[in-house]
Amino acid sequence: MNTSSSSARHEVNLAIYDLSKGMARNMSAQLLGPEYAIEIIPHTAILAFGKEYYFGQGIEWGSPHEFRSTRGIQPIDIQPLGHTTCTEQQFEDWCRAQAASGSFGAQAYDLIHRNCNNFSEEASRQGLRLQKGVPQWILELPQKVLNSPMGMVMRPLLENMQIGNNAPTNIPTGSARMAQPATSATASPAPVAAANPWANIPVAASTSATPSVTQSNTTKDTTPLLDKQTALLSTDTGVVKICIDRLKPEQEQIGLVSKLGDIKASWTQQGINSVHQYLRAVIESNDTRHLSFALMLLRLVVLRQSSSTDMSSNAEQSQSTQLVATLLLKNKLSQATRSMAWCVLSNAMGSAQPPDWNVSASTESDKFSQMIDRALSDCDPKYAAPSTPSHIQLRQSAAAFLYNSSRRCAENCNAELSEGTMSILLGCLEHLHSETDVTTMQRLYMATGQLLKSNTSGKTAAGLVKDLGLVDEKISKGKHKEVEALAKEVTALLR
Repeated sequence: MNTSSSSARHEVNLAIYDLSKGMARNMSAQLLGPEYAIEIIPHTAILAFGKEYYFGQGIEWGSPHEFRSTRGIQPIDIQPLGHTTCTEQQFEDWCRAQAASGSFGAQAYDLIHRNCNNFSEEASRQGLRLQKGVPQWILELPQKVLNSPMGMVMRPLLENMQIGNNAPTNIPTGSARMAQPATSATASPAPVAAANPWANIPVAASTSATPSVTQSNTTKDTTPLLDKQTALLSTDTGVVKICIDRLKPEQEQIGLVSKLGDIKASWTQQGINSVHQYLRAVIESNDTRHLSFALMLLRLVVLRQSSSTDMSSNAEQSQSTQLVATLLLKNKLSQATRSMAWCVLSNAMGSAQPPDWNVSASTESDKFSQMIDRALSDCDPKYAAPSTPSHIQLRQSAAAFLYNSSRRCAENCNAELSEGTMSILLGCLEHLHSETDVTTMQRLYMATGQLLKSNTSGKTAAGLVKDLGLVDEKISKGKHKEVEALAKEVTALLR
């Protein structure tokens, strides 16, 4: 505790971080429109008494080095706020009072009114009694984004990039002190998994379009969670109008594309084909400003079925999925755009008319095997900056594709495992050792479980896993309580 007298003056600075790590500067104009473009997604903290004070999972403080090293970020600017006559004890008592009142308590986070930057503003002006606080443009930025045409779509991304209750924090337990009504030394809550604004896919999503995987009678009682799982589909239609506004299709296309916003709309095969052709033309135009929006719509088109009895032709869907697969294999897309591309292919694999890739093929040159390898690469938690929201979203989307693909393999493969099936099985198990995002982890367990409980190839798959010695404590227990039940079911299939 600082014991200096109340007349002593202490230097106070404001640390400004860019939580997007440059992504906002590169993508905001494309997603929000040029007039709403932003340079950074700011997080601010108060630097005083040799510590860094910030609003995360409540009001927390600790060593500036510790804060930065645990999150892998550094300030882009340090601004002087002045000198305070408050002591360290007085300021930390003020922080505890804010926690006790609920103003900046553990559950108080709000993107607009109670974020990390609002805390820094009140801490500087009220807690430390300074004349200077957070720059106004930082305080106004959330509302600026939400006022844009894509604002509501971007809100989950902004919330997950804040170091708050709705964001992943990556702090080891007990590494920071949190303001409490009584004592201040507490352990930080466990990190919260990031939502995926690019893919509205609940863990137990259901669809009548895809039949359930054939299950062995011996697993029905031991795998109730795995037995309930159906295809994971990204079905959110809220962005259709926004996409149309940005793509500006010709008049003859507007009516058809608009129908994507109505899940009950009736479709002809000609109408579905026409939308496929239009969106492929947008993607092939190489206009990066429109690519993400075209993919957002394409993920919905692949789920639409003709109301006629003629279901013989899905040539247009095959061309569309081949195009998206090629984009992913070239590895020239941004992380956010790759996430949406995986949503397209995940939906296609989970639809009634999946891509005409041979999931039983035994050659490595097969398109399906190539896409599995690409998905495993994008799903690798060892990739650079694995805790950033954009990479968490990418892993979640790629893992959804792996899961839907595992269902197809379990349905269509024979006792001899194909290259793609083995890649999913072994790749998912390998990634589980180092994965930290709960949603991604759940999908990896689900994909593994589908293959292990298949009537046709389950025994072969389980034998391969055991022969390779891939069954260990990490696999059987998982890392988070949210996946413990799934982990136990997967382990039961390996006994």
